[in-house]
Amino acid sequence: MKSLGLKIGAIAASGGFLVIALLVFAPQAWAQTSAGSVGLVSGIVAIERASKPIPAVNGTALLVGDKLTTGPNSRITVILSDGSQLELNDSSTLVLTENTLNPDGSRKSTKITLLTGLVRSLVRHAPGGSPNFEVHTPNAVASARGTMFDVSYHEGQAAPATP
Repeated sequence: MKSLGLKIGAIAASGGFLVIALLVFAPQAWAQTSAGSVGLVSGIVAIERASKPIPAVNGTALLVGDKLTTGPNSRITVILSDGSQLELNDSSTLVLTENTLNPDGSRKSTKITLLTGLVRSLVRHAPGGSPNFEVHTPNAVASARGTMFDVSYHEGQAAPATP
């Protein structure tokens, strides 16, 4: 399996250093990394892999890099390799960005990117001291080691006020 490349450079800037990181994604690396499988599907759900559609039916294998999009009044449940689950609500889009496991099958690191909509994460507890499950949106990151939580992102919509 090929891994994703990472290039890091340092530039002197006003007495300090500015570190610029550039991820170079190798599409063939994504195509070889399992992320889990489709659980339940309700309504119209699209899965895109390497710019090509694949069927969204119960049991379909999902890979790192797959993009899932639900239509209006549609939902999908994803069962990740470590047993954690994602529930993607209607009119939502996410990308399975990273999914690595420890030798014992427990989660080493999982990252998903929510582009729009709402995702509920049912995260199995994983060993270790730091959170290793992350949901990224264009303006925030939520992380956990084991819990249930929702993340919502809607472009151009203000966040609800907290009491």
